[in-house]
Amino acid sequence: MRLPDLTPKKLKNANFKDLTPKPPDWRRLYTAAESFRQLAPWEWMDDDRIFGVKCPETGRIDYCGVLGALGEVFALIAYEGAEGLNGYLKLLSGELQERSHVLEHQRCLMASFDDRSDLAPEDLEVIRSLGLKFRGKNRWPMFRHYLPGYLPWFVTAPQARTLATCLEQALDVLPRYRQNTALLGDPESGSLLVRVYGTQKGQDGWHDEILPAPGEDPSPAESAELNVPIDEIGIARIRRQAKKCRGTWEIGYCYAPMPIREKREERPYLPRLLGIVDQESGMILSFRLEKSGEHLPIFRDIILASLGERKFLPAHLLVDHDDVEALVAPMAAGLGITLHRVRELPAFAEALDALLATMG
Repeated sequence: MRLPDLTPKKLKNANFKDLTPKPPDWRRLYTAAESFRQLAPWEWMDDDRIFGVKCPETGRIDYCGVLGALGEVFALIAYEGAEGLNGYLKLLSGELQERSHVLEHQRCLMASFDDRSDLAPEDLEVIRSLGLKFRGKNRWPMFRHYLPGYLPWFVTAPQARTLATCLEQALDVLPRYRQNTALLGDPESGSLLVRVYGTQKGQDGWHDEILPAPGEDPSPAESAELNVPIDEIGIARIRRQAKKCRGTWEIGYCYAPMPIREKREERPYLPRLLGIVDQESGMILSFRLEKSGEHLPIFRDIILASLGERKFLPAHLLVDHDDVEALVAPMAAGLGITLHRVRELPAFAEALDALLATMG
């Protein structure tokens, strides 16, 4: 039986006692994690090597990699399905440079090895209840789920079993990879090694398959977000004001690192942030936080209002995100403003840092 995808909207109506891992799930997960830590594949494996595990419970292929070659984070990370893998590949290619943009594509499970002080009380309570003991730096297992727009969060029972499966298959695959570095394949070449449970030669069990790497496939939710009507009346009204153009504005758009938890049983989310900053003076023209969902029409109206309120229109608008580019392009075309897609927005970044500093 395949389990449903446990997104936060579905979790709101779920029975949390049923979603909490039971002791057998925890014990299996901690056992697999400790064996993985002892294997220490980060000592001889780079961070960019990936293999797949098709979990029998979910039917989804999760794409697993090892972190730790740089000596900073020691972990197995399992990117969830095609969406998770494509986010990883964007990060690997350098397409995602800003931390705020990485958060939009991070969909994965992680088993990391940290210091005791890094663990939450909930983690320590599970460890105590199982009678487990860990000592030393980077020895304490921590399990988290990463989802775009939300804080990293504790794993559910299905996620714990999926992560345990990935760790167990890593214990099979990685020693063989150490002996044969061509074993895993390469997503850029179009194929990857995937561990699959099934019948082979009359016997049930795990076996290797070489399967095509998934192509880029944006989620329906992401695609729907871009369907924001153009405010042609508002653009025409500003155009009739016959304002002169001068200067450059930076329009930043990201998840704000300010988690919000509306209800105790809900996972904390990160609101969307829009900031408009005059590049030359560093003056903040607008800053707005909104919950993801209906935020883009609101941000469209804020940008248009900012253009209408100033004596001068900017001669140039700089953006670094697809969503804002789609919002701003009709305004720029209608008002004779040059729109530039750039990799960095230094004035916006400085303003955001200053704002966060004042908020502690």
